[in-house]
Amino acid sequence: MNMMTTGIQPAALETRAMIVNLTISQWSGRRLDRQVTDEVNSSHGASDDAGRYNKLLIPKDALAPIEKIVNATRTDFRKRTLPWIDDGGRIMAADAYLAHSRWIDGQRIKFDAAVDAFVTEYPSLLTAASKRLNTMFKAEDYPSPEELRTKFAMAVTVMPVPTADDFRVNMSQAQADRIRADIEENVRQATANAMRDVYRRIADVTGRMVERLTAYKPAQKKGERSEGTFKDSLVENVKDLVDIMPALNIVGDPSLTAIAEEMRALIKFPADTLRVSPTARQDVADKAREILTTVSDYL
Repeated sequence: MNMMTTGIQPAALETRAMIVNLTISQWSGRRLDRQVTDEVNSSHGASDDAGRYNKLLIPKDALAPIEKIVNATRTDFRKRTLPWIDDGGRIMAADAYLAHSRWIDGQRIKFDAAVDAFVTEYPSLLTAASKRLNTMFKAEDYPSPEELRTKFAMAVTVMPVPTADDFRVNMSQAQADRIRADIEENVRQATANAMRDVYRRIADVTGRMVERLTAYKPAQKKGERSEGTFKDSLVENVKDLVDIMPALNIVGDPSLTAIAEEMRALIKFPADTLRVSPTARQDVADKAREILTTVSDYL
């Protein structure tokens, strides 16, 4: 996407957006057993680096509730933010940060509750592990309950968007100007890539809506099956994207704001209505196609 098409200059980005980074740590419940690894490799006449034997110290189901929350948090964090210059930090609109903070606080509460439940159950899991692993059981593989709790954490850090004016160094003017120019270009390129990601998401959900609604053919009489059936998520995914669009509009692009408003026409009918009403289905498909055509110019 060409940033000049929106009339928004990247220089204003530092007042509109912030860099956020999600960090989650957790105990894996696994441990490399070097003795068993050597025994297995030796018994097969394999080299020492042919394989590694990682023990599952506790049943994987014990950590499943925590992992479910972690996976959901990571997925939703990526949905609520946009890619930035590297794989660490993500970028989002500053105006949406309070709502983002409430969301992450809610996720942290669920995470902490699941971790506390696991730590409470941990002593009984440790007792059962001696039977479960038999001769592979080693008490030193297991942290104490107090140490275990410190291995779980969830945090979000916030940093400002870098600007060339932040750069200070004792070097020649020519060198400093070159580095400032590189910073500005990196920010411009990262901004363009981030905004392109928003339009790609819009194209994905609207394109899928056009495809599924056009292909759908309801059963005409009893005993027949509908063709090209679609799930409720066809509408729900559009709604989810519309809800987080303010957080993704990091440059205050009025075109993106307008498209977000237009997308509300795609969610005025629930999926059940779209399945039984040809008129509603056609209207929504036509509107989705119109939006898809518009965003294609930005990709």
